[in-house]
Amino acid sequence: MPGGILVSFGYSLSAELEGSRYYYFRSGLEAATLLIFGAMIESVSIIGNGKVARYVHRSLLGFGVKVQVYARNPQASDERELKDLATDSDLCLICISDDRIGEVSRQIPTQQGILAHSSGSVSLETLDKKHPKRGIFYPLMSINEESQTDLSLIPFCLEANDASQLKHLEEWCSRMGLKHYHVPSTIRRQLHLAAVVSHNFSNYFYHWAFAILKEVDLPLEILKPLLQQQVQQLDLQDPIIKQTGPAVRGDQATMQNHIEMLTDRTKQNLYRQLSHLIQNADEEKL
Repeated sequence: MPGGILVSFGYSLSAELEGSRYYYFRSGLEAATLLIFGAMIESVSIIGNGKVARYVHRSLLGFGVKVQVYARNPQASDERELKDLATDSDLCLICISDDRIGEVSRQIPTQQGILAHSSGSVSLETLDKKHPKRGIFYPLMSINEESQTDLSLIPFCLEANDASQLKHLEEWCSRMGLKHYHVPSTIRRQLHLAAVVSHNFSNYFYHWAFAILKEVDLPLEILKPLLQQQVQQLDLQDPIIKQTGPAVRGDQATMQNHIEMLTDRTKQNLYRQLSHLIQNADEEKL
């Protein structure tokens, strides 16, 4: 069988039958045969043994994919040293820290299959061009080793250095029932920024709320219904339309009272700045 693709973590969808292309889509976790462009992704090499790598490894095994993990410092009996990386895998996924992706792609032997990485902020051009088939396979999800999130619930952002490799990745994702989107590197950077603002920053605010509640012996759980309601209200509209609270009401007395309750000057200033941004956004909405 011809070599596969070297790719990063991602997803896509297609279901067409034409000419000499044959597709057999599987149901659930059953095995399937997918013949496209004379090749199919059956074997995957994963570079890295961190949180994302281990999650991807475990998830792909559930789909019946042959997976081998390679790392500079193997930590488990089923991991191999990076210097022994195979070159004939259909897909090679680089799941390591962003600042090492380019270096590792230059150091490893030329891949016959697709070489890809799983980063949200690293461009496709970072992968060394000695690998003829290059791609991105980016899971838009906060992942750790213990993550139980079903792979089928994660949006995958795909990109490749040519249309045939992109199609290959899309068909592979479709075969596994994964959500996928073609997202070029320049747009993916914007998506990653939006993810950091909405997810990473909000998580810090949960920590802030946790600390405030802890001072009066209340659990964070008391806020869960409120927070869940906010997420459930997210739709195609700008969330500012449903903004509530003292800032949007112009309740200066309540805002000043909150600021005085905060003993940290940095957090006082942050409260003022966020309130100002909310008020400006609300005026723009009108």
